[in-house]
Amino acid sequence: MGGALPERDSGTRHAAFGWLLTVCGIIGLLTGGVVLVFILNRIVTGRPLAPGLDIVEHGIEGMRLSPEWAALSSALGAYLGAMLVLAGAGWRKGRPWASLATWGYVSCGLIVNLTDLIIFVFAAAPGPMRTLMLVLDGSALLLVLFVGAWLLRRAALNRHGC
Repeated sequence: MGGALPERDSGTRHAAFGWLLTVCGIIGLLTGGVVLVFILNRIVTGRPLAPGLDIVEHGIEGMRLSPEWAALSSALGAYLGAMLVLAGAGWRKGRPWASLATWGYVSCGLIVNLTDLIIFVFAAAPGPMRTLMLVLDGSALLLVLFVGAWLLRRAALNRHGC
């Protein structure tokens, strides 16, 4: 009928959403996990993991933040990535627990990302690393807000029988 867009199957939409969550989760797992390994190595051995690549000295200590806090932040980032991978798998496979897993990510993601942003704004020394971390954590918070908005919209549509 003249210009009407065909309706997409909700299963296709949920699968696409699941893939988006999975890809973002893998990125979170890798970035959080790799940084965590570098930080924990420095805390335990007192030496950089790779000569000439001391992210603790140049990044964390350069912002006047503690390596222990950075290890916790990186571990929580990897955890959020794992939650996204789990939620994404649930949506892709049409599992009934997908929504619950995604709400878990949203609730934890709000706390972790807001806390990181507050620390970077008020406790970190100004400089390019702080700016980069504000952009990265701000982007992570935007993802949390997007996912939460998607879930709220989905719940509203389900209430109205759409």
